[in-house]
Amino acid sequence: MAYQVLARKWRPKQFEEVVGQTHVTRTLQNAIKQDKLAHAYLFTGTRGVGKTSIARLFAKAIRCENRKPDFNPCLVCSSCKDIDAGNSMDYIEIDGASNNSVDDVRSLIENVNYLPTRGKYKIYVIDEVHMLSVSAFNALLKTLEEPPVHALFILATTDPHKLLGTVISRCQRYDFKNVPVDILKDHIAKIAQVEGITFSSPKIVQKLAELGKGSVRDTLSIFDQVLGLSGSQEITENNLTSALGMAGTSAMKDLLTSILLGQPQTCSSIFGKLIGDNIDLKKLCDQVLDGFYSIINSIDDQKNLYASDIVQEKSLESISLSELFWIYETLVKDFQWAFTSMNPEKVVQVLLQKVCLRRTILTGDDIKLGEVPQAGKSEAGASYKTEAPKKLAKNWDDFLDYLRMASPATAANLEHGNLIEELNFETSQFAIKIAFPEDAAVFKDYLDEKDIYARLKNHLADFFEMDIENLQFKTQLLSHEEKKDKNFKTKVELGDEARRNKEEERKQRILNDPYVKEAEKLFNSKIDKIILND
Repeated sequence: MAYQVLARKWRPKQFEEVVGQTHVTRTLQNAIKQDKLAHAYLFTGTRGVGKTSIARLFAKAIRCENRKPDFNPCLVCSSCKDIDAGNSMDYIEIDGASNNSVDDVRSLIENVNYLPTRGKYKIYVIDEVHMLSVSAFNALLKTLEEPPVHALFILATTDPHKLLGTVISRCQRYDFKNVPVDILKDHIAKIAQVEGITFSSPKIVQKLAELGKGSVRDTLSIFDQVLGLSGSQEITENNLTSALGMAGTSAMKDLLTSILLGQPQTCSSIFGKLIGDNIDLKKLCDQVLDGFYSIINSIDDQKNLYASDIVQEKSLESISLSELFWIYETLVKDFQWAFTSMNPEKVVQVLLQKVCLRRTILTGDDIKLGEVPQAGKSEAGASYKTEAPKKLAKNWDDFLDYLRMASPATAANLEHGNLIEELNFETSQFAIKIAFPEDAAVFKDYLDEKDIYARLKNHLADFFEMDIENLQFKTQLLSHEEKKDKNFKTKVELGDEARRNKEEERKQRILNDPYVKEAEKLFNSKIDKIILND
């Protein structure tokens, strides 16, 4: 017998075998039990989560001649066998991607009018229904709304937002969930046990489940691919990484550690070796992001870090939470930009070096070319102490500059308000009052959250070097009239105003440029529009 891939071999044949969609299967079984079948169903969800499998299973259960007491199909009657073999006259499965014209739909509508050859229902499954043309959808609408009593439609799609609202409103909609990693792990383990497959480490099962990204089919396809490379019934970590073009656990641990310890040369060396080993650049970037995501997710409620299986423990000794979040956010943005550049490999390598040197860059203590690094900044066994963002003069603008490095999200919210009173350092009770316009209440609410408020007070006390007990921080809302009366402007508004003024100055300098004036004379014309770039 020819080899059958795991995704097909393990396709569910009973409702209980469906992975991670109990909310759908239970509802459909109840519909059969109570004989309350709708005339049209819409199954939505990402690829490989069971939409078509459940549609086929549901159809078999509806048409089964010897249905089981639990409302599963018997799988042995002629109706079940015909559907499995793909030659049933009363079960029509159509691919919407390749049969998307209005003529294809008209042909289907003509077929709908014929009674089933046997049984009560004739069932039509249209997969990837979002691929139908607008005219094809319009042709189908009337039939979907008032189909013959014997006709039942099941529409499946990965992109429900592409469907016409008039189509969705005519169907019972079922949203399929991405399958959780733990459920995928159990499914892999079950299959491995039946198939006689073993793993050299439990981490392989975890990684396979994670790589499936919620899709059962994708998970089993990856499983099949790795199994094919192993050439035996035992799968090792090397099989996994080689089959998928990924970096090994040890290499990733060294790479992430070098980033955390701020070792650009070590980082570049490891990166270069991985690229030389033909590791796919995008997969490598995904692994780096997944690594930092796992580190962040290993933080417990007491803000302790447990990630020794991801990086070397010493690399976490001097890392702050804000620094971890900054690294992750920076890499997410920069990797996206790198893949639009002309030489992504070199760009990614430079970006990793930038993140390694984050502490000198962000504090303004850049090492000048030719300088010998100071003691404590060398790479060999470096154990950096977390450096706080540089403190500047004691005014509100400089505090915001400080906060942008210490807590970017808090600073961004704070800038949607402004001081309602000038800072007064002469009193023992230091009060900071910030006002927000009514339409910016969401930013005030964010800052008033208990944890955010406490952290912000700590930053204020630290920056202004005063006892936190003597510090008061208050927020308030201004109505539109109060804002107008006080001529109140938020930091964001002041920044926009300054930017507009600067742009206007630049435009005036261009208009008054002698060469521009000469060009206007030469061509007997006037400058109509000036577009400024950054």
